[in-house]
Amino acid sequence: MCLASAARAQSVFLGAIVADEDPSPPLPGAEITIPALNLGARTDSLGKFFFKGIPKGVFRVIIRRVGYNSIAINARFSGADTLAADFALTPVAVSLDTVNVLGGGTQHGKFLEFEERRAHGGGAFLTRSDLDKEKDRQLGEILARLPGVRINHYGAESAVASSRYSAQQSRGGDAMDRRKGAPRGCYSQVYIDNVRVFSSDVNEALFNINAIPPSTIQGIEYYASREETPIQYASYRSECGTMLIWTRIE
Repeated sequence: MCLASAARAQSVFLGAIVADEDPSPPLPGAEITIPALNLGARTDSLGKFFFKGIPKGVFRVIIRRVGYNSIAINARFSGADTLAADFALTPVAVSLDTVNVLGGGTQHGKFLEFEERRAHGGGAFLTRSDLDKEKDRQLGEILARLPGVRINHYGAESAVASSRYSAQQSRGGDAMDRRKGAPRGCYSQVYIDNVRVFSSDVNEALFNINAIPPSTIQGIEYYASREETPIQYASYRSECGTMLIWTRIE
Protein backbone atom coordinates (compact mmCIF):
# COMPACT_ATOMS: atom_id res chain seq x y z
CA MET A 1 0.00 0.00 0.00
CA CYS A 2 1.04 3.57 -0.61
CA LEU A 3 -0.06 6.27 1.80
CA ALA A 4 0.08 9.91 0.73
CA SER A 5 -0.97 12.71 3.01
CA ALA A 6 -3.33 15.37 1.73
CA ALA A 7 -5.07 18.24 3.42
CA ARG A 8 -8.68 17.10 3.31
CA ALA A 9 -11.46 17.03 5.87
CA GLN A 10 -12.15 13.38 5.07
CA SER A 11 -10.13 10.55 3.59
CA VAL A 12 -10.04 9.33 0.00
CA PHE A 13 -9.55 5.64 -0.82
CA LEU A 14 -8.64 4.58 -4.36
CA GLY A 15 -6.80 1.89 -6.25
CA ALA A 16 -7.15 -1.04 -8.62
CA ILE A 17 -8.10 -4.72 -8.52
CA VAL A 18 -6.17 -7.16 -10.73
CA ALA A 19 -5.98 -10.91 -11.18
CA ASP A 20 -3.06 -12.63 -9.44
CA GLU A 21 -1.71 -14.02 -12.70
CA ASP A 22 1.16 -13.33 -15.10
CA PRO A 23 0.39 -10.90 -16.64
CA SER A 24 -2.02 -9.35 -14.13
CA PRO A 25 -5.14 -8.24 -16.04
CA PRO A 26 -7.49 -5.69 -14.44
CA LEU A 27 -10.71 -7.09 -12.98
CA PRO A 28 -13.76 -5.00 -13.94
CA GLY A 29 -16.88 -5.54 -11.86
CA ALA A 30 -15.03 -6.43 -8.64
CA GLU A 31 -16.90 -5.30 -5.51
CA ILE A 32 -15.26 -3.24 -2.77
CA THR A 33 -17.31 -2.62 0.37
CA ILE A 34 -16.78 -0.89 3.72
CA PRO A 35 -19.70 -2.42 5.69
CA ALA A 36 -19.38 -0.23 8.78
CA LEU A 37 -19.88 2.88 6.63
CA ASN A 38 -22.45 1.28 4.31
CA LEU A 39 -20.19 2.13 1.35
CA GLY A 40 -19.72 0.04 -1.77
CA ALA A 41 -18.32 0.39 -5.27
CA ARG A 42 -17.45 -1.73 -8.28
CA THR A 43 -14.32 -1.48 -10.36
CA ASP A 44 -14.53 0.05 -13.83
CA SER A 45 -13.26 -1.43 -17.10
CA LEU A 46 -9.66 -0.74 -15.98
CA GLY A 47 -10.17 -2.36 -12.58
CA LYS A 48 -10.13 1.03 -10.81
CA PHE A 49 -12.20 2.04 -7.77
CA PHE A 50 -12.65 5.30 -5.82
CA PHE A 51 -14.18 6.32 -2.48
CA LYS A 52 -14.30 9.74 -0.85
CA GLY A 53 -15.69 11.17 2.36
CA ILE A 54 -14.31 8.45 4.64
CA PRO A 55 -14.13 9.56 8.29
CA LYS A 56 -11.27 8.95 10.69
CA GLY A 57 -11.04 5.40 12.00
CA VAL A 58 -10.12 1.78 11.26
CA PHE A 59 -12.62 0.07 9.00
CA ARG A 60 -12.96 -3.40 7.52
CA VAL A 61 -12.62 -3.40 3.71
CA ILE A 62 -13.85 -6.41 1.73
CA ILE A 63 -12.86 -7.05 -1.89
CA ARG A 64 -14.52 -9.80 -3.91
CA ARG A 65 -15.40 -10.89 -7.43
CA VAL A 66 -17.15 -13.93 -8.85
CA GLY A 67 -14.58 -16.64 -9.62
CA TYR A 68 -11.89 -15.27 -7.28
CA ASN A 69 -10.99 -15.60 -3.61
CA SER A 70 -12.10 -12.59 -1.58
CA ILE A 71 -9.80 -10.34 0.47
CA ALA A 72 -10.62 -8.61 3.78
CA ILE A 73 -8.33 -6.05 5.40
CA ASN A 74 -8.48 -3.48 8.17
CA ALA A 75 -7.65 -0.04 6.75
CA ARG A 76 -6.78 2.94 8.92
CA PHE A 77 -7.91 6.40 7.79
CA SER A 78 -6.86 9.67 9.43
CA GLY A 79 -9.79 11.62 8.03
CA ALA A 80 -7.32 13.83 6.13
CA ASP A 81 -5.38 11.51 3.83
CA THR A 82 -5.48 9.67 0.53
CA LEU A 83 -4.99 5.91 0.76
CA ALA A 84 -3.99 4.32 -2.55
CA ALA A 85 -3.90 0.53 -2.70
CA ASP A 86 -3.86 -2.16 -5.39
CA PHE A 87 -5.16 -5.69 -4.70
CA ALA A 88 -4.55 -8.97 -6.54
CA LEU A 89 -7.31 -11.60 -6.36
CA THR A 90 -6.49 -15.28 -6.80
CA PRO A 91 -8.73 -17.34 -9.14
CA VAL A 92 -10.71 -19.95 -7.23
CA ALA A 93 -11.36 -23.47 -8.45
CA VAL A 94 -15.06 -24.26 -8.87
CA SER A 95 -16.28 -26.99 -6.52
CA LEU A 96 -18.76 -29.53 -7.85
CA ASP A 97 -22.12 -30.10 -6.19
CA THR A 98 -23.96 -33.42 -6.24
CA VAL A 99 -24.99 -34.57 -9.70
CA ASN A 100 -28.60 -35.68 -9.89
CA VAL A 101 -29.65 -38.42 -12.31
CA LEU A 102 -32.90 -37.77 -14.16
CA GLY A 103 -34.40 -40.05 -16.81
CA GLY A 104 -31.09 -41.60 -17.80
CA GLY A 105 -29.28 -38.23 -18.17
CA THR A 106 -27.32 -36.12 -15.71
CA GLN A 107 -28.40 -32.75 -14.43
CA HIS A 108 -26.36 -30.66 -12.03
CA GLY A 109 -28.24 -29.84 -8.82
CA LYS A 110 -28.19 -26.08 -9.20
CA PHE A 111 -29.77 -26.27 -12.68
CA LEU A 112 -32.82 -28.28 -11.60
CA GLU A 113 -34.93 -25.24 -10.66
CA PHE A 114 -33.79 -23.46 -13.82
CA GLU A 115 -35.08 -26.32 -15.97
CA GLU A 116 -38.30 -26.62 -13.99
CA ARG A 117 -39.08 -22.91 -14.38
CA ARG A 118 -38.14 -23.01 -18.06
CA ALA A 119 -40.56 -25.89 -18.59
CA HIS A 120 -43.42 -23.94 -17.00
CA GLY A 121 -42.66 -20.59 -18.67
CA GLY A 122 -43.34 -17.22 -17.03
CA GLY A 123 -39.97 -15.65 -17.78
CA ALA A 124 -37.39 -15.28 -20.54
CA PHE A 125 -34.63 -17.91 -20.73
CA LEU A 126 -31.27 -18.41 -22.40
CA THR A 127 -29.68 -21.88 -22.41
CA ARG A 128 -26.10 -22.94 -22.99
CA SER A 129 -26.89 -23.66 -26.65
CA ASP A 130 -28.40 -20.16 -27.05
CA LEU A 131 -25.25 -18.59 -25.64
CA ASP A 132 -22.96 -20.72 -27.81
CA LYS A 133 -24.61 -19.22 -30.90
CA GLU A 134 -23.61 -15.74 -29.66
CA LYS A 135 -20.15 -16.65 -28.34
CA ASP A 136 -18.42 -13.74 -30.07
CA ARG A 137 -20.65 -11.11 -28.43
CA GLN A 138 -20.49 -9.48 -25.01
CA LEU A 139 -23.14 -10.58 -22.54
CA GLY A 140 -24.93 -7.21 -22.65
CA GLU A 141 -25.45 -7.53 -26.40
CA ILE A 142 -26.96 -10.98 -25.96
CA LEU A 143 -29.26 -9.94 -23.10
CA ALA A 144 -30.58 -6.92 -25.02
CA ARG A 145 -32.67 -9.32 -27.12
CA LEU A 146 -34.65 -10.62 -24.13
CA PRO A 147 -38.19 -9.22 -23.73
CA GLY A 148 -38.44 -6.59 -21.01
CA VAL A 149 -34.67 -5.94 -20.94
CA ARG A 150 -32.93 -2.65 -21.67
CA ILE A 151 -29.14 -2.55 -21.63
CA ASN A 152 -27.85 0.86 -20.53
CA HIS A 153 -24.25 1.74 -21.35
CA TYR A 154 -21.90 3.90 -19.28
CA GLY A 155 -18.36 4.27 -20.52
CA ALA A 156 -17.12 0.79 -21.46
CA GLU A 157 -19.59 -0.89 -19.09
CA SER A 158 -23.22 -2.01 -19.38
CA ALA A 159 -26.00 -2.70 -16.87
CA VAL A 160 -29.36 -4.49 -17.07
CA ALA A 161 -32.45 -2.31 -16.68
CA SER A 162 -36.17 -2.78 -17.19
CA SER A 163 -37.60 -1.55 -20.49
CA ARG A 164 -40.77 -0.75 -18.54
CA TYR A 165 -39.04 2.15 -16.80
CA SER A 166 -41.06 5.20 -15.80
CA ALA A 167 -39.86 8.51 -14.37
CA GLN A 168 -41.10 7.44 -10.93
CA GLN A 169 -38.96 4.26 -10.92
CA SER A 170 -35.30 5.22 -10.71
CA ARG A 171 -33.26 2.51 -8.96
CA GLY A 172 -29.54 1.90 -9.05
CA GLY A 173 -26.59 3.95 -10.22
CA ASP A 174 -24.35 6.15 -8.09
CA ALA A 175 -22.59 9.45 -8.77
CA MET A 176 -19.60 7.72 -10.36
CA ASP A 177 -21.88 5.81 -12.75
CA ARG A 178 -23.58 9.07 -13.72
CA ARG A 179 -20.19 10.64 -14.47
CA LYS A 180 -19.52 7.73 -16.82
CA GLY A 181 -22.78 8.47 -18.62
CA ALA A 182 -25.17 5.96 -17.04
CA PRO A 183 -28.75 7.12 -17.62
CA ARG A 184 -31.31 7.04 -14.85
CA GLY A 185 -33.31 3.86 -15.06
CA CYS A 186 -35.06 1.03 -13.29
CA TYR A 187 -32.06 -1.30 -12.94
CA SER A 188 -32.83 -4.98 -12.42
CA GLN A 189 -31.53 -6.98 -9.48
CA VAL A 190 -28.92 -9.58 -10.50
CA TYR A 191 -28.13 -12.95 -8.94
CA ILE A 192 -25.21 -15.21 -9.83
CA ASP A 193 -25.63 -18.79 -8.59
CA ASN A 194 -28.18 -17.59 -6.01
CA VAL A 195 -25.86 -14.85 -4.68
CA ARG A 196 -27.26 -11.36 -5.20
CA VAL A 197 -24.55 -9.19 -6.76
CA PHE A 198 -26.78 -6.19 -7.46
CA SER A 199 -29.74 -5.27 -5.25
CA SER A 200 -31.43 -2.51 -7.29
CA ASP A 201 -31.25 -0.14 -4.35
CA VAL A 202 -31.40 3.61 -4.91
CA ASN A 203 -27.90 5.05 -5.58
CA GLU A 204 -26.28 1.60 -5.55
CA ALA A 205 -23.23 1.24 -7.83
CA LEU A 206 -24.24 -0.54 -11.02
CA PHE A 207 -23.13 -4.07 -11.87
CA ASN A 208 -21.25 -4.32 -15.17
CA ILE A 209 -22.92 -7.27 -16.84
CA ASN A 210 -20.13 -7.47 -19.43
CA ALA A 211 -17.73 -8.52 -16.67
CA ILE A 212 -19.18 -12.04 -17.01
CA PRO A 213 -17.91 -13.97 -20.07
CA PRO A 214 -20.82 -15.76 -21.82
CA SER A 215 -18.64 -18.88 -22.07
CA THR A 216 -18.84 -19.30 -18.26
CA ILE A 217 -22.67 -19.34 -18.16
CA GLN A 218 -24.97 -22.37 -18.31
CA GLY A 219 -28.30 -20.55 -18.22
CA ILE A 220 -29.99 -17.18 -17.68
CA GLU A 221 -33.50 -16.31 -16.48
CA TYR A 222 -35.10 -12.88 -16.65
CA TYR A 223 -38.36 -11.79 -15.04
CA ALA A 224 -39.55 -8.35 -16.08
CA SER A 225 -41.86 -7.66 -13.13
CA ARG A 226 -42.38 -8.52 -9.49
CA GLU A 227 -45.47 -10.53 -10.40
CA GLU A 228 -43.48 -12.82 -12.73
CA THR A 229 -40.52 -13.24 -10.37
CA PRO A 230 -40.22 -16.55 -8.45
CA ILE A 231 -41.33 -16.01 -4.86
CA GLN A 232 -37.86 -16.58 -3.33
CA TYR A 233 -36.50 -13.61 -5.30
CA ALA A 234 -39.57 -11.37 -5.20
CA SER A 235 -39.48 -8.16 -3.11
CA TYR A 236 -39.71 -4.44 -3.70
CA ARG A 237 -36.33 -4.83 -5.45
CA SER A 238 -37.90 -7.02 -8.14
CA GLU A 239 -40.13 -4.16 -9.35
CA CYS A 240 -37.37 -3.37 -11.87
CA GLY A 241 -36.97 -6.98 -12.94
CA THR A 242 -34.80 -9.89 -11.80
CA MET A 243 -31.96 -11.58 -13.64
CA LEU A 244 -30.71 -15.00 -12.52
CA ILE A 245 -27.40 -16.20 -13.96
CA TRP A 246 -26.21 -19.79 -13.52
CA THR A 247 -22.55 -20.55 -14.20
CA ARG A 248 -21.55 -23.74 -15.89
CA ILE A 249 -19.82 -26.74 -14.32
CA GLU A 250 -17.41 -28.68 -16.50
